[in-house]
Amino acid sequence: MKKIKDFLSIEDFSPEEIDVDFLNQIILVPKNGTVDANIAEQGLILTLEAQNFCQEKIALLDRYIGYCETQKNKAWSDAALVKSKVDGHKTAKDKEWFAQSDETFITFCNKLTIAKATKKWFEGKANYYFGWHYTFKTFLKRDYPIERSSNLTFGAFEFEETPVVKSLQNIEVNTDDIEWE
Repeated sequence: MKKIKDFLSIEDFSPEEIDVDFLNQIILVPKNGTVDANIAEQGLILTLEAQNFCQEKIALLDRYIGYCETQKNKAWSDAALVKSKVDGHKTAKDKEWFAQSDETFITFCNKLTIAKATKKWFEGKANYYFGWHYTFKTFLKRDYPIERSSNLTFGAFEFEETPVVKSLQNIEVNTDDIEWE
């Protein structure tokens, strides 16, 4: 059983190492720019998967950002209260300047900046896929009534009951001879 802590674990996590090949492989519109009902239906699924992927990473990045902010504050405090004394700084302003230039503090500031930028990138991607999802959904809502009006359908569409259609509907397939694995 998976628990939320498994999804939000930031052990050995780095925003720079998130694999985005899945998002780069999604091509929503063919090169010729033509969208039909089949492409729109496939696009609905792809955009939902992409949005889900982005939202999972955003949640993970939120946790990582919180961790980095805590570590940044800890590094600043350690530098201002402990390391600055060892280095001989006595005034509050000297200690503050010393803490601002501490390598550990700067490292966590950089990690925090990267995490925030990555989160913003994923939020932009999620919005992009949301927009395409809405576009495909709107296209299908507009296109299905046109196809339904033709009285010919296969699968989700309706078709006119002709003698041939009625005979096809009454066909029974015997699967007793098939060896299922």
